[in-house]
Amino acid sequence: MQSDGSDTKHGFAATSDSEPGQVGPARRRFGFNFSLEVHQEESSFATTKNTSNADFDPIPPSKRTWNWGAYVAYWMADAWAVSNWEVASSMIAVGLSWRMAIGACVLGNFLMGLVITTNGRIGAILHTPFPVLARMPFGYYFSYFVVLSRCVLAIVWLGVQTTTGGQCMTVLLTAIWPSFANIPNHIPESEGITTAGMCGFVLYFLLQLPFLCIPYTKIQYFFAFKSIIAPIIFLAVFGDTLHKAGGTISHSTVITKGTTIHGATLAWAFFNNLNGVLGNYSTLGLNIADFSRYANKPSAQNVQAIVIPFIFTIVGLLGIFTAAASQSAYGEVLWNPIDIISLWMKSGSHGGRAAAAFGAIGLLIVTLGINISANSISAANDLMAFAPRYINIRRGQILAAIIGSWAFVPWKILASAQKFIAFLNGYTIFLGPMTSILMTDYYILRRGKVSVPDMYNFHGIYRYSQKWGTNWRAVVAFFIGCIPPLPGFIDNIVEAGGSKTSVSAGGQHLYVLLSILFLSSIMILHAD
Repeated sequence: MQSDGSDTKHGFAATSDSEPGQVGPARRRFGFNFSLEVHQEESSFATTKNTSNADFDPIPPSKRTWNWGAYVAYWMADAWAVSNWEVASSMIAVGLSWRMAIGACVLGNFLMGLVITTNGRIGAILHTPFPVLARMPFGYYFSYFVVLSRCVLAIVWLGVQTTTGGQCMTVLLTAIWPSFANIPNHIPESEGITTAGMCGFVLYFLLQLPFLCIPYTKIQYFFAFKSIIAPIIFLAVFGDTLHKAGGTISHSTVITKGTTIHGATLAWAFFNNLNGVLGNYSTLGLNIADFSRYANKPSAQNVQAIVIPFIFTIVGLLGIFTAAASQSAYGEVLWNPIDIISLWMKSGSHGGRAAAAFGAIGLLIVTLGINISANSISAANDLMAFAPRYINIRRGQILAAIIGSWAFVPWKILASAQKFIAFLNGYTIFLGPMTSILMTDYYILRRGKVSVPDMYNFHGIYRYSQKWGTNWRAVVAFFIGCIPPLPGFIDNIVEAGGSKTSVSAGGQHLYVLLSILFLSSIMILHAD
């Protein structure tokens, strides 16, 4: 790692009293020895207490505990999710055959695996979190915009996943006490949730909080536990549905329907759904350093390039087969495993209720794992960037959970806000250029020769300019990447709400191709 040699303490130049957010040295203490200020190691890379803390510093060798098996467990835990299980539903609905849907999943997950592994290597080498790495290409000030863009998305999805967990909790409570389903509703229908549903949501939210306090050096063991439980639950749903369907799925319209669109319409539909697969984990493609920084050696995280396309394709395939079997078993195509587990209770037997209870417990564990791996830790790292003197990973996760679960009213988002869901799914137009710029800056422009101390130094080389603290070259490349597909992005949101726009077919096609076209084009523009 290189440095300009002008640093006077831990490789840093002296800083002035005008740094943003600086506060007095007095520690604010309350009872039980609680301090608003978080612990800061003596060896901190930061020049002042308001720029870093022990969690925000590069991971020391003693805490680099993730080997290749930990990354396998991480993605095994993340892949077995309801959203990945039913990813092919929208593809088949627009006219793709189930084989083409799987093809889109294979290609999309293969490309995302490459992006995540390539970007993850930066964190595995430097051991710094994503918000710190963002200062390298974007500059100290503009990196806050980049981090905020990622942070908001993580917090919103944390709330959405908490709502899904609340649905699982409601199924569990109903399976144990059937009368729970008959609780009188006192919440207006426009809110998108019932009184019973709110009880399940609150209980799941409270259940989730202790898991957010697990140290990041130990969380890999929870991922390993979930990677065992999740396949058992989903395979049980598949096996039971297939058994009730008579052991065959060949007569289901999901399998026999085939491709119902052709020519250019088929091609654009395929690329549109490929874009959806890429967008599903574009967030982690950007901030994977939040997890790869724990690698015990840089090569440990390389296994992601193999695990991601393999396991995500398996989950999507089983989701298709289960939906096909459900048509014969229940008389309708059911994509959501929560719906299938809920039907187990309707038999009225103790066995059906017990199976539903165990299934709901399994899905509770699944949702907990996803919220930690994909949302809460990422949001916590992002929040630390804005107030590292007071927020560490644990506090950041709890704060993100409170904001995401209550401020964004996620149950209403899931129930009615189709436009907002389309906005979240299309957020790739902003994250894609950011990811491309970060990789281009590290691998092509700097060829891996960077200064970690300067990333923590407000007046270091990554400030770029004394007044603006921004790398305008990266900013221009970012806007060139996200502006062209913007009309198609807006059109997609409006159509999700049932309306139409005057956006041309060309504008829509630019949006469809954004994840492939602009990832490569922005790399060229930023490198030039």
